[in-house]
Amino acid sequence: MHTQRFTALRRRATPALKSAGKFIIINAVTYAPGGLAGWAVKSVARRPLRLLLAAALEPLLSKAFKRLSARFIRENDEKIAK
Repeated sequence: MHTQRFTALRRRATPALKSAGKFIIINAVTYAPGGLAGWAVKSVARRPLRLLLAAALEPLLSKAFKRLSARFIRENDEKIAK
């Protein structure tokens, strides 16, 4: 009896958890690179290095986050190669 309840609960909770996970990943990809780059720029004292970080760090972090998130979020029509 307990196993049946757990199975039913898990079956109902899975879509909600999947949607929440996608929401978290999409927001991390959108906002994290700018926040991390801003923190790095604020913590550096030398002006030339700050300008270099401001110009280069956010695009690099954005690309890295997109690659990481591509592992977790797939479109419905995408298939994994075997």
